[in-house]
Amino acid sequence: MAAWKWLLGAFVLFGAVGCRHGDAVTVRGDARWRSASTVASHEEPQEGERFECGTLPARIWALIGQWQFAEAEVLIAEGTAAGLLSKPAADRMLEEIAKLTMRLGQLPARLQRVPDFPSQLKEHTLYEIEQLLAHGDFILATKPQLLMAQKLIRQQPRLMQKF
Repeated sequence: MAAWKWLLGAFVLFGAVGCRHGDAVTVRGDARWRSASTVASHEEPQEGERFECGTLPARIWALIGQWQFAEAEVLIAEGTAAGLLSKPAADRMLEEIAKLTMRLGQLPARLQRVPDFPSQLKEHTLYEIEQLLAHGDFILATKPQLLMAQKLIRQQPRLMQKF
């Protein structure tokens, strides 16, 4: 019973003290430099990205996950201006917002001419398509059509190189 009190006390102490180093952690190309404590998002950082010890990147990713893109963009702009968020990390977040808000009908015509293109989903964003997949809602389109639409938006640069 006393062990959980010590554990709780340690968490409270670490939470009150917080992170004390002044500089941001820079992720280097070598995998041994990457650690879970340096990554505040759900994805691996790319070389040259910096993450502060604060909660700003985690809050921004949470807003993106909740489909609150306007608030996330404001936080990205303010965090970058204040130096709390590096430019490469901000660019990745903005790219993710752009992908999630892209409508299937905004794809280049070359990708819209693929066989079995789900044209009934042209007015839907990637976020909406992913929500349909997550909830198993196949009223608008079949599961393979939803997966194709998701792939076309997510992997657009790679697919454009193939065609």
